Amino acid sequence: MIKDHFNLTCTIICALTFHLLLLSCSPDYPKVPPITVSPTGEYHPGKFVWYDLMTTDVAAVKKFYGELFGWEFDDSGNADASYTVIKHNGKNIGGIFSLDKTKSKGANSQWISFLSVENMESVIEYIKRSGGKIYTEPFDLPDRGKVAVIIDPQNAVLALVHSSSGDPKDTEPVYNEWLWTELWTNNVDESMNFYKNMIGYQNKVFLTQAQTKYYVLRNEDKPRAGVVKIMLEGVNPHWMPYIAVQDPSKFIDKVEDLGGKVIVGREGIAGHSAAIIADPTGAVFTIHVWPLDRNAFKEIEK
Repeated sequence: MIKDHFNLTCTIICALTFHLLLLSCSPDYPKVPPITVSPTGEYHPGKFVWYDLMTTDVAAVKKFYGELFGWEFDDSGNADASYTVIKHNGKNIGGIFSLDKTKSKGANSQWISFLSVENMESVIEYIKRSGGKIYTEPFDLPDRGKVAVIIDPQNAVLALVHSSSGDPKDTEPVYNEWLWTELWTNNVDESMNFYKNMIGYQNKVFLTQAQTKYYVLRNEDKPRAGVVKIMLEGVNPHWMPYIAVQDPSKFIDKVEDLGGKVIVGREGIAGHSAAIIADPTGAVFTIHVWPLDRNAFKEIEK
């Protein structure tokens, strides 16, 4: 069932918190890398700056993402390490946490998106008074910066970070790397108000070819994230990461051969511009053609 690939349980939040705390204080585990290897001195609040995959089978997802996107993996020379750095063309683009099945019974594999914030304390206070929950209070994670895990009013999980090395510079998307992050929500108005007030986002509203509204959160005059109403039955609110590709159809054919699942593919998205995919352990992401077809979206009044 499709909901099995999307639903996020409390167990995975517990596992994320456990691993972050463990990595921050134990010399027996590799340190997580900084958001940017070379300090940028830049901060872009409201930008998604990192992605971690929590998975029940590290070997399976390495094979899957490695063969699908050409990603490489760095275990810091320790085959038993619980954190693996994802690289593409030699650049750090994300990480993998190992979910120990014996300690995380019932946990689901999931991509966790990290949102840059400028003043962690003020953002946390806003969340507390605005209907969200703080699952992990802010703490300092060596090399990474100040980190917290929150649950928004629609129960979507999000990691917050104030990077000790600065945020990545704004650049054009690269094929087989991160393109976009999108909130799937049951209440668009509530979600838009929550994040606009939390970050200071502005917004634009577009009409898609399917005649549905698509909301874009903007900061620094740049699009930072999308917000859509959940259209699929049984799907819980969550943040969906996107990967830029040149031709989605070429990836769709490979997914099942590598042990993954195409949840929505050629038959479900107009123009074959995107596909929703679950990796072999059930973590969901979207691939989308780049450059975008600007004619597929028409800006409208709110």
